[in-house]
Amino acid sequence: MWLGARRWLCYDGVRKETVMPKSRKAFVLAILALVLAGGVAAGIWHWYAPPARKEGGLLTGAEIAALLSGNTVKGPKFSEYYVPDGSIRGREIEDTDEEYLGTWRIDDDRLCVAFPSHDYKDCVSISPEKGGAYDFVSAERHSERTIIAGNPNKL
Repeated sequence: MWLGARRWLCYDGVRKETVMPKSRKAFVLAILALVLAGGVAAGIWHWYAPPARKEGGLLTGAEIAALLSGNTVKGPKFSEYYVPDGSIRGREIEDTDEEYLGTWRIDDDRLCVAFPSHDYKDCVSISPEKGGAYDFVSAERHSERTIIAGNPNKL
């Protein structure tokens, strides 16, 4: 179909010119624009989309920051809220129910934490596990943690 195409019709030997109505032209142009835009968007996504994460692969520094910032990390004996400003507010879930403070930062693709009250500093890599848990891996150990959205414990 050619837009603006002219056709000649003959009725009883009389030639009459017909032109595609403007509303039909606008409709066809709109559909063509949508098809082209969708194709361009799909092409851009194909070339620039990040690769899909393999299960168990280590998170990047940006992924760690996005995962933890403004959320709570829960371990078997503690719960820690990772404030977007780089501070940590934690609570031990044992007999004492003691609250403590710390700091966090991203160093390359590792999470680094410091808890002065516990005389503790460490940097860990993080990998996603099945079931929504995360493996916090340091040179000395593996620790399974759960990430909870927000600050439900009001730390």
